[in-house]
Amino acid sequence: MPSSHKVMILDDNLMDVMQAERHLQESGYEVVKLSSPNGALSKIDFEQPEVLLIDISMERLNADDLVETLRDSPEYRDMVVVVYSDREADQLQQYCIQHDVNGYYCKSMDVSEIGDFLDNFFE
Repeated sequence: MPSSHKVMILDDNLMDVMQAERHLQESGYEVVKLSSPNGALSKIDFEQPEVLLIDISMERLNADDLVETLRDSPEYRDMVVVVYSDREADQLQQYCIQHDVNGYYCKSMDVSEIGDFLDNFFE
């Protein structure tokens, strides 16, 4: 059954974005993309995604500040934030714990499973 949840991908690696987007759309997700950290909060405000896939290794992105702002805001408290990165799993797990992030998905994992992974947050 299609999910119809909106996902925003915040990542500057266009190949990774295109692969994730295709698999998420196949799983029924509506996908919006942002390849630059400039205006990220405004774009999130405008799009109102239910899920934010964020590459915390993006150049010029202060991921810590963005995640903290989202977590401190009542309007985004229920947003599912998932780190989508090529860092090692143990580093991503620690980041999630330290920053109250819902989960992580390593770019080295099978991207065709990303829709199923996100479905777990809506069951």
